[in-house]
Amino acid sequence: MPCWKEVNKSLILKNNLWCKSTLDTKTVYDQNATKWLRTAPSSLSDFTARPLVFDACGEQLERRSVLDLGCGEGYCARELKRRGAGAYLGVDLSDEMIQIAQQQEQQDQYGIEYVSCDVTNFKPEGQFDLCIAVFLFNYLSVEDMHQVMATAYDAITPGGHFIFSVPHPFFPFVRQEEAPPFYFSSSGKNYFADVNQQFEGKIWKKGGEALHVQCVHKTFDDYFRGLRQAGFNTMPELQELTVTTELAQTDPEFFSPLINQPLHLLFKVSR
Repeated sequence: MPCWKEVNKSLILKNNLWCKSTLDTKTVYDQNATKWLRTAPSSLSDFTARPLVFDACGEQLERRSVLDLGCGEGYCARELKRRGAGAYLGVDLSDEMIQIAQQQEQQDQYGIEYVSCDVTNFKPEGQFDLCIAVFLFNYLSVEDMHQVMATAYDAITPGGHFIFSVPHPFFPFVRQEEAPPFYFSSSGKNYFADVNQQFEGKIWKKGGEALHVQCVHKTFDDYFRGLRQAGFNTMPELQELTVTTELAQTDPEFFSPLINQPLHLLFKVSR
């Protein structure tokens, strides 16, 4: 049986042309929706980011309503409902991802509502106790992100929270090797000059399959400025997420290439 590294080397060569071609976000996810469906952690960020998002949402979720912007196939929605979330609305651009989420909901009967819609044009009819956006803003321009942040502000009840995760803006510049388990191509790009430039990338599942991901580059200032302009006037909580030594010990071959690398940011801000 070939080792994990040999399998992934083959996958890199096989998918190299595919990932370097620039596709619009809807096409990327419509074409790969079935690859994203999972009922347990599989890709890197399922271990390095999403558990921290769940923890930030709090242990006492009972009866708290949730708006999930960029919900994908519903992985986060299902987990938060298992943790006791109340009324739940998931919104995503990809028709295929929403269709898969709805099919899974028919099996689970969690009471999650899913809507296929461009989040930059979405206006919720009511307000929610909590709004999350898990790796949504890396697919939006700075201007569109600021617009969605304003939508999130309007959608949250006073005292509610907005929680979102994004790739760490340093990551594409710190790690430029096209190798598992995560990378963005930033060759020839500049941290300040190339804001709003789209970087193509991949994130790997533990089984060796690569998923196409994208990152429209932003600086720290873009995130903080957007929150201020949206109306948030409290200091957000900010976590810089990485592969810890403890996580690496659970599967050194998979996690150790990114130990102590700046992978993601997690923001939590109250209205």
